Amino acid sequence: MSAADAKPRLAPGVKLRDDAQGSKLLGPERILELDEIARAIVAQFDGQKRVSDIAAALAKEYDAKAADIQVDIEHLLKDLTAKGYVKS
Repeated sequence: MSAADAKPRLAPGVKLRDDAQGSKLLGPERILELDEIARAIVAQFDGQKRVSDIAAALAKEYDAKAADIQVDIEHLLKDLTAKGYVKS
């Protein structure tokens, strides 16, 4: 399966939270702060949408090239998967 066909979702026990200090991924005994772009991407990780679909939606929303956004999503996905926050 190519990265574009992956359907990422948050790993079991991981939650996306927003508060006055910003957006965070909360996992068992760990917290990862997210910037606005990472938050917009992670909010789409529902286990149903493919990376390519997420890139297309965000490209439309932010008036950017889907190919550029897809590269960013794939990098973030790889990092969050390695850290155990996301499954694809």
